[in-house]
Amino acid sequence: MAQGRYKFEDRRHAGGGVTATVCSGISAGIFAVMAVICMLLQGQGGTWIGGVSMAGFVLAFGGMVAGLKSFRRRSRSYTLSKVGTLLGGFMVAVWFIVFCLGLA
Repeated sequence: MAQGRYKFEDRRHAGGGVTATVCSGISAGIFAVMAVICMLLQGQGGTWIGGVSMAGFVLAFGGMVAGLKSFRRRSRSYTLSKVGTLLGGFMVAVWFIVFCLGLA
């Protein structure tokens, strides 16, 4: 008996999953860049850092929503949908925590 995983080659990735993964990945990249810039400027970055960070939050939220919507498609591979949804949800939580810490 052969043991292993089967792959259905005719299944393509759901379009929303690709979008979700790309948007969530860009949001994670924005977070990393903004964290380094804030460390280099010792917290004196100004309002432009807040604006770019808000764009990162919107990208993460949009990626999470696109990933959730991509599960509606039938006969597709959901690997990127899962990755994009989880990464987007994680980044939404990270951005929200950073925002709350900024208010404190």
